[in-house]
Amino acid sequence: MDFLKNKKILVIGAHSDDEVLGVGGTILNAISQGSKVDVLIVTDSASAQYREKQKLKNRDSNLQQCCKLLKVDNVFQWDLPDMRLDTLSHLEINNKLFSFIDDSEYDTVFIHHPHDINKDHQILFDSVMVACRPMPNNNVKTILTYYTASSTEWGAYEINRMFCPNIFIDIEKYIDLKLIALSKYTNEVREFPHPRSLENVENVAKYFGSQVGLKFAEPFCLIRSINC
Repeated sequence: MDFLKNKKILVIGAHSDDEVLGVGGTILNAISQGSKVDVLIVTDSASAQYREKQKLKNRDSNLQQCCKLLKVDNVFQWDLPDMRLDTLSHLEINNKLFSFIDDSEYDTVFIHHPHDINKDHQILFDSVMVACRPMPNNNVKTILTYYTASSTEWGAYEINRMFCPNIFIDIEKYIDLKLIALSKYTNEVREFPHPRSLENVENVAKYFGSQVGLKFAEPFCLIRSINC
């Protein structure tokens, strides 16, 4: 199965920086194989952390700078409330996502792991599964969940909740650019040993790569793939 060649891919994140943490190298790999890749960030990403308008603007600017380096085709950002998706109607989020995905005819979707510690990530996964349910004429054929440093590994280490990847994408050619893109999030990157440090993100790529004989890899859990 080739998940990256000549596809129309949507990477969905609850917050800006999720896209590069989880899928940065894979985005570059997919684009090199002729795929179109869009990024959708569904929240304002920073209102729960920062009150200053300038910091909110900086986070938006960081997203644009990062995605430009990742060569993303289109970047979309909604203004749903950061860290408060649980205050919204599940139906509201479902319908908004369904309209967006259906209108753009994506065939491949990347989304958060359902058991991340971040509640926004969990809610967004559930809504994506509703929006992408395999009804007749639904264009989405493949759904994969990704690993988000400082969220996925902080979830419960329980057998039915752990992130257990079964797809590994080689990002050896793209790890340096992924780290440069991540560094654009000047207020989000931390010093090692924080999991959202540049050193740890590189180490995570090495760790998952070494599991399958690669130098660097991004891991994913395949939720569903329909071969037509």
